[in-house]
Amino acid sequence: MDSNNDASTDLIWLKSIMKQELDLKPPSLARMRGKAIITRDENGSPTGHAALTNRWQGIEINTFVVDPAYRGKGISHQLLSKVDASRAFCYTRNKKLQSALVKAGYRRAFFPGVVSSVNLILSRTGIFLWMLLMFDFKRIIHQIKNLPNYKLYMKTKFD
Repeated sequence: MDSNNDASTDLIWLKSIMKQELDLKPPSLARMRGKAIITRDENGSPTGHAALTNRWQGIEINTFVVDPAYRGKGISHQLLSKVDASRAFCYTRNKKLQSALVKAGYRRAFFPGVVSSVNLILSRTGIFLWMLLMFDFKRIIHQIKNLPNYKLYMKTKFD
């Protein structure tokens, strides 16, 4: 399979996972470009995905998924081991991902920094507006309802 077919297949897989996971951004915003990390099984099929976004004061892990068929098999740890940044952070309410982040050296934090926060507010506002435009009310309600449960985890090269 060539890389264009791989990217197309990967994107279809990612969108199918994102459609099921209401904590994630809408599947219509899924992309396989930029800093994306993919893990694969022995057949070359995707098993996990992490999208990294530059937030000026560090890299945000802003999409993190593991195929349900591969959960509990160390895929989260494989993905996190490939995040190479001097400062990285991730917001999640998923207890298993929180545990994997701690095992990978991330610590619980409360503020990612002023510039990162402004960048996050702008990007999340754009995503929220997109969900409104797409009438994705189920996702909006879910995310607003669970907003207090999201926790920030950070890691720096100095930790």
